[in-house]
Amino acid sequence: MPEIIGHTQERARLRQAILSGAFPQSVLFSGPESIGKQLVALECAALLSGASDFIPTPDWPHPLDVLIVRPEQVRVRGRLRTQKIGVETIRDLLFFLRETPHVQARVVIIDDAHELSPSAQNALLKYAEEPLGKTFLIFITHEKGRLLDTLLSRLEERRFALVPEEFLKSAFAKESAQLPDFFLRLGRPGMLRRAHDEPEAFRADKDDLASLFRLSALSLAERTSLAERLSHDVPRAIRLLEWYVPGMHTRLLGEQEAKKVLRFAAFLEGLSEAVSRLRQGDGSARFILEDVLLDV
Repeated sequence: MPEIIGHTQERARLRQAILSGAFPQSVLFSGPESIGKQLVALECAALLSGASDFIPTPDWPHPLDVLIVRPEQVRVRGRLRTQKIGVETIRDLLFFLRETPHVQARVVIIDDAHELSPSAQNALLKYAEEPLGKTFLIFITHEKGRLLDTLLSRLEERRFALVPEEFLKSAFAKESAQLPDFFLRLGRPGMLRRAHDEPEAFRADKDDLASLFRLSALSLAERTSLAERLSHDVPRAIRLLEWYVPGMHTRLLGEQEAKKVLRFAAFLEGLSEAVSRLRQGDGSARFILEDVLLDV
């Protein structure tokens, strides 16, 4: 399992809850994207299932008593999109939970739980309220607002924050020397880990994110080209925009001139709307991105 960067106190509290038998059977791990929530969930799952000494391999990435559910990505009209987690998947995971554990307990991790369809969320209400015996269900999301209130009310939440810059500098000393400073200030170790694990993909992310941060200096043609590139992979476009927005919020907080503050605020509102429309598949991804990126 990759090293978990930061979250020292949160992990200590979770470990203590597991060892004392106080870990909730239905729990929500919330917080920004790419900060390590899934790795912490896997760490908890290994302890809960009685496989604390488990060493993952490419062929065996998690213990037998642990199931990871995540949305699939599909290509629609040449564009990559994220597919909703449907009711059929929920039936499968509930069947998994009903099976007798091989060791201690069974654990299901639902990654990107905000991609659960409304019917899938409703199908989980009974379990979340009345969990089965030795079973645990860990929801992971960076978009808590997309989960139904009826489901949220049945989950105990553990919130994770962005990782401080000093942790990232220490953990990614080699990579950080080759990156713009703002990458470290984003507080997302998952993003920096890509620099090591997927250098080609990360290089493209880095270049496009750098373009976003100097958007106002780009020509009309360059912005149009950026929108076109991003539109080919909608999940990636959403991810980059979500990394970009906090940086723009920081700039907004440091701005003093009233007119610029208003422009920044309007631009951020447009970005949020664009991300929402991209998630919902509301119209052409290219037109949505052009709409927001050309309006600077």
